[in-house]
Amino acid sequence: MSGSGTLAWAQYAYSYTANKTFPTLSFGVSSPTNTFLYMDDVSVADTTNSSVQLLNNQGFDNSSTSLPGWDVWCSSGCSGTAGGISTANCRSGNCYKAQCGPTTTNYLVQTFPAVFGRTYNISFWMQRIKGGGAPATVTLSVGIM
Repeated sequence: MSGSGTLAWAQYAYSYTANKTFPTLSFGVSSPTNTFLYMDDVSVADTTNSSVQLLNNQGFDNSSTSLPGWDVWCSSGCSGTAGGISTANCRSGNCYKAQCGPTTTNYLVQTFPAVFGRTYNISFWMQRIKGGGAPATVTLSVGIM
């Protein structure tokens, strides 16, 4: 994601075949000063029953100052604070705002129950908000540990 302006909300989706019974979904965000990544409506659902949500607090709406169900931290040397709840610029209700930057990574993680060999749909919504200054690149790493 690069450019000098704001990127509108967009949905991303992936499938994952479980290779353990308690995998951890991990988001890592690196961004320069005055550039923020917002995330909302994170979902992990079994493809055989998509109505059953495997994450806690996936829309961040059960959050006010903390993030129940999620762990958040910045890598060593963070020049800001770990990301947290935002009530502005969200798709609906609250959302997560990554804000560790500029040369470090902000992490958002949650472990969920899975059945070995089953396939799961993982989806989330994101947008980038860029303040003043030169074009900036935001790096997002999504993984399962």
